[in-house]
Amino acid sequence: MAIILNRRPFAEADSRVVVYSRERGKLDLVARGVKKIKSKLAGHLEPLSLTDIMAVRGRQYDYAGAAVSENCFFNIKNDLAKLAAAGQAIKIFDKLIKPGVADEAIFDLLKDYLEVLNFKKSGFDVLNWFFIFKLLVALGFKPELYNCVNCGGKITPAGMKFDLARGGLICGKCRAEQGLTISENAVKLLRLSERDSLEKLIKIKIDKKTEKETGKIITDFFHCSV
Repeated sequence: MAIILNRRPFAEADSRVVVYSRERGKLDLVARGVKKIKSKLAGHLEPLSLTDIMAVRGRQYDYAGAAVSENCFFNIKNDLAKLAAAGQAIKIFDKLIKPGVADEAIFDLLKDYLEVLNFKKSGFDVLNWFFIFKLLVALGFKPELYNCVNCGGKITPAGMKFDLARGGLICGKCRAEQGLTISENAVKLLRLSERDSLEKLIKIKIDKKTEKETGKIITDFFHCSV
């Protein structure tokens, strides 16, 4: 089983298809003849599709030997705002994920993201922030949200800051000059983002101030981490 990340032209009648599979991780496959009108593979290898795909090893390239689409996520493809959000998320995913390293938890996270986006009616930016944060955590870029990265003491609400370079919170007692000021609500939301599913996270009522603050921290943390 694999999720089609992107497809681009290759040779006269062929395409290169990048997929993330549950069993083998990210693969770059040649799909023969998909540009032909009568191609049986083309419809099953559309980007943003969950597809049961058979990858065949070759001397120079790996090939898509057969494919059957399981979920085309039609609601995403028929909504420009959802399509833009998915495109941004997939671009980041493709950038962060190295070829050939399989991780079932990461596969399930990407699948959950597409399933939630497919039926969500608004708040696509917030969903993307949650997805990016959970992906960073899954890849080992887990921020310290419970203890001060400076003194090791337990974090208390007063005077907290988020140190991007050191990847975590600094307590008020350390009086750090560096770092982003962060509210108690934003810390709570980041902690929930780390442990809860996307389906649960999108049901949380978030005020605009906390939403904007958390989005900035996640975005800055992503750029600093990678």
